[in-house]
Amino acid sequence: MDSSRVIPIFPLPVVQFPNAITPLHIFEPRYRKLLKDVMERDKTFGIIYRPSADEDDLRPESDMVPLGSVGCTVEVAVAQELPDGRSNILCVGGTRFRLLEYVEGEQYLQAEVDFFEDEPTFEDLSVEAERAKMAFNRLLAANRKIKEDREIEDEETPELPNDPQSLSFIVTAYLDIKSSEKQELLEMVDTGERLREVTEVIESLADEYEKRAVMHHIAKRNGHGGKLPEY
Repeated sequence: MDSSRVIPIFPLPVVQFPNAITPLHIFEPRYRKLLKDVMERDKTFGIIYRPSADEDDLRPESDMVPLGSVGCTVEVAVAQELPDGRSNILCVGGTRFRLLEYVEGEQYLQAEVDFFEDEPTFEDLSVEAERAKMAFNRLLAANRKIKEDREIEDEETPELPNDPQSLSFIVTAYLDIKSSEKQELLEMVDTGERLREVTEVIESLADEYEKRAVMHHIAKRNGHGGKLPEY
């Protein structure tokens, strides 16, 4: 992919990460046009984070985010058009970009963007990557206990990549944290810093979810004839 080019821009109240899968429902006329255009070309557009705004204001200029903002491209992997013209699509995250300049010419937003990757590093992050995977699996296991979803098999657990950069993106995409925090992690260009920071977040969440799982189990036993715990 060239270092810069003009791409369609879809502002959304979500933070898109490389390799992360995102389902979207396309219903506005301007974004139906965007989808039609990209499907006739390379199936690629950019998603950039924009907090939810007044739904009555559908002007393209109301969607503009500041120049220099960071987003991520997506490629449409699956598109299902509905009888009324709306569509459900499944997108896969591609490459991060910085927004350089808005470009006129379409009813949807377009912008010239500059693509970028993490800075090269010779740091061995294998230990940090393994720590992140262990913490993430702890979080998933505790969440299943809370939801009592014991029928999910181990092989249905999201497959985590070994590459530290890809791993840091995927686990962040799955986390239930503030969008502003996700955006900060998306914008980082130091793989090790991102991986260590997100691992600390995951471990903290895993501790919290494990405590909630224990309390859920105790409450369930008490509600079904279980004995109160003895202290």
